[in-house]
Amino acid sequence: MSMFSYFKFDDRTDPKIKTAARLSFLAFFGAAGWLSSIINFSRSVLELDAFNFGIVLTVNETAVIFGFIISILLAYISESRLLGILVAMAGTALILCAFAEFNNPAFSFLYTFVGKYVSIATMNMAMFAFLLSLSVEYFETTRDSLVKHSTDSGYTAVVMGKISAFSLLGTASGYFLVSLLGFLFSPKSGFFPLEYFYFLLYGILGLPLIVIGILSSKKAVAAKALKEHVEFIIRGKFLNFYILTFFTASLNIIMIFFGAFFLVDKFSLSPGFIGLIFLLHSALVFFLRAKATEIMKSKGEDLTMKIRYIVSVVFFAVLIISAFDFVDKDSPMKYVLLGILALYGTTTLFDNSIKSFISYFATPNEQRSNLVIYTRLNQIAKIIIPILTGWLWIQYGSSAAFALGAIFSAICLIVSFRIYSAYNDSDDGGIVEEG
Repeated sequence: MSMFSYFKFDDRTDPKIKTAARLSFLAFFGAAGWLSSIINFSRSVLELDAFNFGIVLTVNETAVIFGFIISILLAYISESRLLGILVAMAGTALILCAFAEFNNPAFSFLYTFVGKYVSIATMNMAMFAFLLSLSVEYFETTRDSLVKHSTDSGYTAVVMGKISAFSLLGTASGYFLVSLLGFLFSPKSGFFPLEYFYFLLYGILGLPLIVIGILSSKKAVAAKALKEHVEFIIRGKFLNFYILTFFTASLNIIMIFFGAFFLVDKFSLSPGFIGLIFLLHSALVFFLRAKATEIMKSKGEDLTMKIRYIVSVVFFAVLIISAFDFVDKDSPMKYVLLGILALYGTTTLFDNSIKSFISYFATPNEQRSNLVIYTRLNQIAKIIIPILTGWLWIQYGSSAAFALGAIFSAICLIVSFRIYSAYNDSDDGGIVEEG
């Protein structure tokens, strides 16, 4: 099967689905470009410290709380039209990010209230990040709803797989663009001043989203959105599942975002290198995901969990050592860390083992509920952990932040050693069979 077949739809596919797939490419292209550039931009241009960077990440994730806004909009706007609006919103947020260091008269009242606690750049960046997150987060929700309501149930999985391919391609393209431009217009070359680089970058990222999003919204046909309900079930027997979910999400945040922030803060790595980390991370996840699933099924979820968390502890230990003064700015250790952060993507492939393992011991209703809880716990971690890690960094140094990640990894490792016996010896009698 040709790789290009993933991007082709057959004749029975609703045109709205094809448009949603193309918009998915754009949405993830913009989000990936922002994600891989925000670290250098925050530290090198806006001069944010780890705590203020953590504030930006936390506010970015609070967008998940405002899902009711999308519900209200869907009462008046069709799903297909809303997709175009959300993509245009994301493009607008990207372009606004380039102006984050400037005073904005529209936000003067916020500066008055919180200006003594955080910088103007932090407030601006946090608000624009929130707008971007709100756009992309609910783009996915609206798109998936459109697919479910516009395709036959037997064809839905195929369509979702093809749209996922568009999303992955968009993500890789965003990372590649940042890496390419970062190397071409490296601050060391003196060819393009760093403060102007991000106007170019965010313009290239944002303008296509605005133009195509608006055009797509105007062409969209009205269609009524439907509501779905999933029963919310919390069970004490799934405590280990909840612990692994929350702490795994937490250590991922510390490793990926604050690990990259550390490379910029201590070693002054250019946007090209940081973009390369995310690009390699994405490529490894894409090409090794099938192999990871095969290993997980052949060796067992509990074993892959143990290996995943042991590797995480080792990686955090290397970061802690690198934070000490005897590792200087010009040390080749920065390239070791670059490789570690890129390779870390292979460990996140085994995070699905948490959901896979727990499904053996859950009824169908409990499985559906656990998927919702899994998402919510990830969202809670993304809101709490960035600002907590940033505070630890400021108070006790970067080594304390990475020590927190090591502790989270150790907690997950301990749980992974006892999780199988805990469920195998449960009062429910072990594995739940469906059907």
